[in-house]
Amino acid sequence: METDPRRWIQALRTSHDTLVSQVIKLSPEELSTESYCRGWDVGQVLSHIGSGAEISLTSLERALGGAEPLSRDDFPVIWGRWNGLSPADKASEMVIWDRRAVSVLEYLDDVTLSSLRVPMIGMQLDMATAVGFRLSEHAVHAWDVAVTFDPEAEVLGSSAALILDRLGFIVERVGKSEEAGAPRRIEVRTARPERRFLLAFEEKASLSEPDGEVKGPVDGSLELPAAAFVRLVYGRLDPDHTPAEVKVEGGADLDMLRRAFPGF
Repeated sequence: METDPRRWIQALRTSHDTLVSQVIKLSPEELSTESYCRGWDVGQVLSHIGSGAEISLTSLERALGGAEPLSRDDFPVIWGRWNGLSPADKASEMVIWDRRAVSVLEYLDDVTLSSLRVPMIGMQLDMATAVGFRLSEHAVHAWDVAVTFDPEAEVLGSSAALILDRLGFIVERVGKSEEAGAPRRIEVRTARPERRFLLAFEEKASLSEPDGEVKGPVDGSLELPAAAFVRLVYGRLDPDHTPAEVKVEGGADLDMLRRAFPGF
């Protein structure tokens, strides 16, 4: 996993700039269009990205100032304010808060980036990990917006290349072994970048990156672009958005894998 915070920040900047370039062209009608994210229109996805930017920036600023972190009671207040905005205001406020959050990260010096710890999800996160969580959310929801208007859209390669190596954290928390007919072991090979993983469905789902070849028997194999694998784990590799270059063999049935990763 990449440990240099600046690489994560650079990828977040690219994701932000790309999203903003799309959002500023959207009409009020398009902002009210149902997005790829089930149950949310485009404006609601942008609201989620914007409230996430506000939360991440506030958490960072409190960590920098040595203040108490946000409490559970603070989140509903922030979400409520965003939910009350019109679709147009959700879009414009997202641009403001997201740009501000990325800019503050870019302003931090190397000493701060290497030493600061940010309280989040019950842990003290180093900056590479903290920005990594933000990039994962940003990249996937930015795709939810982009693919609404362009069926050929893909998660940005600069984001997918970094997110790929932290997918194990997500797999363990959202993978449903019972849907995979556990136990089941699948070798996963990605392109752009090239990686080799072992996706295992046992008592819990897990994803590991073997040193060299996958050792031991496997029930099947899956070969696909890194961005498509990111979307699979996040529940976004439906048949209409599966690249032709995806290859499966043996027990690596795509319908089974979609059930094992239903999305969130």
